[in-house]
Amino acid sequence: MKVVAEISIIPMGKGPSVSKYVKKAIEVLKKYNLKVVPNAMGTVVEGELDEVIKAYKEAHLKVLEDVDRVVSQLKIDHRKDKENSIERKLKAIEVE
Repeated sequence: MKVVAEISIIPMGKGPSVSKYVKKAIEVLKKYNLKVVPNAMGTVVEGELDEVIKAYKEAHLKVLEDVDRVVSQLKIDHRKDKENSIERKLKAIEVE
């Protein structure tokens, strides 16, 4: 069963712009069998739980290669009662 997760990986001590590090993390996430949707404050992914966790760990470590400190967060929405997808979640909050 698929999960929807939000990933945020923040390199510390490298100035106000972190886009080059975010790009590296997104490149890692796209190597996995996941739907990857970057947004302004994090990246939302959809896929099997094990894939999400593996991808998150690799992306975290990839950013850590270039900096001395990384603060990261993984938030997972795991449902058993119905199919979970990014589209379903967005459709549920559409304003009519």
